[in-house]
Amino acid sequence: MSRKVRIFLSFIILLGLWQAVAQIIHNDVIMPQPFDVLGAMISQVKNPLFYASIMQTFMRITAGFLFAFFAALIVAFATYFYPVFADYCYPFLLVTRSVPNISYILIVLFWCSPQTSVMVISFLILFPTIYASLYQGLCDVPAAYHDLMKMYAGPRWFDIIHVYLPFLRPYMFSATSAGISLALKVGIMAEILGQSEVGIGRQINLCRLYLAMDGVFAWTIWIMLLLLALDMLIRYLQQHLKWEHKNKCVNRRIIRH
Repeated sequence: MSRKVRIFLSFIILLGLWQAVAQIIHNDVIMPQPFDVLGAMISQVKNPLFYASIMQTFMRITAGFLFAFFAALIVAFATYFYPVFADYCYPFLLVTRSVPNISYILIVLFWCSPQTSVMVISFLILFPTIYASLYQGLCDVPAAYHDLMKMYAGPRWFDIIHVYLPFLRPYMFSATSAGISLALKVGIMAEILGQSEVGIGRQINLCRLYLAMDGVFAWTIWIMLLLLALDMLIRYLQQHLKWEHKNKCVNRRIIRH
């Protein structure tokens, strides 16, 4: 039996368990039927607000993620090349790692508008995670390359672009995959608590207020499908994105000398 067949059978079993539980409870407010949820999903697709909600949520989350990613990349290089700088960043990193996500959301909602708070919260939650991954990648650069870069000294920007960044490539994609997933979950939670005017969180909150549990389940499945599509896109880019190999770049610099 192939892996795809096993995965397909697991989905069938999961749907069967869902249907069985729904039949036993027999209360659509608590546990809707799978076909009712499917009908709600089809109805949502026909509504233009469905696409506007997804677009608004992703724009906020993407802005927070990009800000966190590039800030973490800069700080990772700064703390790697200048260890003293790490001492100044340590209190901020300690705070961002220790504060619970719900505390971030509640505190930032007092300071910012519901729309801006999603971006700020995404940044605060993602920055320490992405930084830790990128910094670990820099520390994993083999010592042999450090010896070569010292022996054939060149501009720092050459080392960063052609040596360090290629080594960071898998760490970048790993941080992106995990960061987008976390940002979407926390961002939607912030939209629900902040009562954003437009967004996925707004639609889920409306379904909750109207006791439309099939709508809540439908939006939950859409979120899972969106995350799956993003993860597949990231994996595709990781496999097909070309980046000049670090060995060739270092050897080229040796030849120039």
